[in-house]
Amino acid sequence: MANPSLQIGNSNWAIKEDNLLGYSASGTRFFPIPITMTRATAGTRVNSSGLVETVELLGSELVVNGDFTNNVTGWNKFKSNATESWNSGGYLDFTKTGVSGRLGSDVSLETNKTYKISVNVISKGGILDLYVGLSDFESPYAGVWSAPLVVGANAFYLTYTGSASSKGVYLQSAGSSYFGLTASIDSISVKEYTVNNLARVNYTGSTSSLLAEPQSTNLITYPVSFDNAYWTKSGATVTGGFTSPSADYTTSAYKLVADTSNANIISRPQLISNTANTNSIYLKRVLGTGTVSIFNAAGNETLVTLTNEWQRFSTSISVNPANAYHGVRVYDLGDEVMVFGAQTEQLSYPTSLIYNGVEGSTVTRNKDQYTKTGISDKINSEEGVLFVEIANLLSSGGDGYLSLSDGTPSNRVTIRFTATTNNLACQYVISNINQTSMDNVLTDRTVFNKIAFRYSLNNFSVWVNGIELSTDTSGSVLPNDTLVKLSFDNGVAGNSPFYGKVKQLQVFKTALSDSELIALTS
Repeated sequence: MANPSLQIGNSNWAIKEDNLLGYSASGTRFFPIPITMTRATAGTRVNSSGLVETVELLGSELVVNGDFTNNVTGWNKFKSNATESWNSGGYLDFTKTGVSGRLGSDVSLETNKTYKISVNVISKGGILDLYVGLSDFESPYAGVWSAPLVVGANAFYLTYTGSASSKGVYLQSAGSSYFGLTASIDSISVKEYTVNNLARVNYTGSTSSLLAEPQSTNLITYPVSFDNAYWTKSGATVTGGFTSPSADYTTSAYKLVADTSNANIISRPQLISNTANTNSIYLKRVLGTGTVSIFNAAGNETLVTLTNEWQRFSTSISVNPANAYHGVRVYDLGDEVMVFGAQTEQLSYPTSLIYNGVEGSTVTRNKDQYTKTGISDKINSEEGVLFVEIANLLSSGGDGYLSLSDGTPSNRVTIRFTATTNNLACQYVISNINQTSMDNVLTDRTVFNKIAFRYSLNNFSVWVNGIELSTDTSGSVLPNDTLVKLSFDNGVAGNSPFYGKVKQLQVFKTALSDSELIALTS
């Protein structure tokens, strides 16, 4: 079989900054081809360990001696009513002895760049905060306080808007009511943080795939914390600090204990009237198995069976906002259920978990877009094969394309998923006229299917999972070098995009034989 002229996936996933790396072939040699990824917001994925994590790029460490391997060297900046010492376990011990106790070290921040700040707290007594920015004695003032730190991993984010050169990271406990603070800190980290325009390689077990999702907003303003007034409790006690299914918030799961039968926790996200909405949440039992319900509204409960392993559950409905909830109900007195990652979206299906490390407001993830232009030498417009191993997010609805085009919808080779349930349409279009349009119904397009669309003059065919589904022996093709763009849309950026998962995509410059297509799609 001929080598593909362009390839992404096939166990060769690679991501760098705002590029997904594809590959082009010359004989037996392969060369990287950067494919542009656009999202402009953070996005999460399930990593190879099965944990939810934000896809991010982190710069070099800016805190000197943040892991305290060199005793407490450097940790005495603006020390006021505070003492520090080195614990033999390799920790920093911090004690506050008066008002506004503060202990810090220098960091170098650049204006309008975003930083991820991580603090691992071994133990503490009292209220402990972290502050990053300028000290109280410098001007202009710029910085951010964290929420009170908890024992375990803490992470938050800062976009530095100041301009002064003298900056620091400070442990502190401000206010006369915080006398007597003691804490042990294992590490403090500040790194430049990039989350925009990063492709997401999602894992299901050991299998990886490229994830493309629509824009969506998590309307739950406290998706990680459940011990606040946003979540109404009825017959339930909620406590935090437990191991979660998240790599970002490792100790941010909460335990719901049923003090009565039919105990529940409920939030009321702000919805648009009579629109589809989907609730999702991660749940597990502390011990054994048992049944709980998740619900969107009164009378709309979905019973789910929990084990002692984390699972994500969802339920969808269209309701009036006055009757909308995001709720979890536990039926038996004394039951203990772990909860994490609540989400309500105005979609008919759930997407990946949306959060940004700072709770208290809704968070939006923009749609994923993938394009590669200027590749006429990788595409033979006169003959070839477009091959994908792909799964849709939905069995019906929408109109999602993957295209080789001239940058417009007028001239293109397209694998298209229409609004009809499980429908697949493969099209060759010249000047907005279909030279061929072959429709087939897949058994289930939400699972992975291997699809190949072969095209050449008067010779078009569609192959799925080793079987030829359609042929067409009449149709023209474009002159070579007409098609110059690969995109997850109909040729116009963001127009009718494909949303789902892609294990691999290959472009061939020759129309493969039947036996080669059987091998390729089997």
